[in-house]
Formats: sequence, structure tokens, C-alpha cells
Amino acid sequence: MRREKKLLIIDDEIDACLLMARLFRSKFARIDYAYSLAEALEKAILMPPDVILLDNNLPDGYGIDHISDFRNIRNNHVIEVVMISAIDIRAEALAAGADYFISKPISATDLPW
Repeated sequence: MRREKKLLIIDDEIDACLLMARLFRSKFARIDYAYSLAEALEKAILMPPDVILLDNNLPDGYGIDHISDFRNIRNNHVIEVVMISAIDIRAEALAAGADYFISKPISATDLPW
């Protein structure tokens, strides 16, 4: 049986979460949202996603500073972290451990899968 892929979208803008979910719904069986880093870490621990779309500017901190927190959630499964931001922090995000960087606004063709 093939495992269904899960996506966690972390962005404090509800409309942005809904737009991203709409763009990527055909690629993921389950999509969840978090509007802060604290909420995202809690959700990721309870039901670890396969992919995280992580905004940088969140109410309780910068996403880039927490990439390693998401990476350390599970030992047996690799979580892909895709950093998203309106500011070009590509080099910094990749150096911090992100798998990919996407500039906002994003489109369905931006993701590698």
C-alpha cells in the first residue's frame, strides 16, 4: 500500500494558506495549516508531515531560525522543508537547512514535485 503524503503549510496569513492548499491539493492526500511556529511544531510532532511550506516572517519568530527544529521531529522519516518568503533569503534558507526556497507569490509550477 502506498503511503499518502502530508503537507503542512506554515503562514500567518490565512488567505495565503488557502491559496497554497488549493495550488498543491492534487499532490498531497492531507494538507494542514499552522499560523505560528508554536502551533506548527505541535502539529508536526502529533502528525509529522512529509513536506513543510515554511514562511519566514511569523508572529512568534522567523521560520529560518526553526528549520532544524522541524528536521529533528522524526528520526525515521525525512521531512522536506520548503522556505517561502517575499524577501529573497534563498542563500540563507538553504544554508540553514531548507531543501528549497520559493519567492512569494508562489505558483503551482514553483515546487519540484
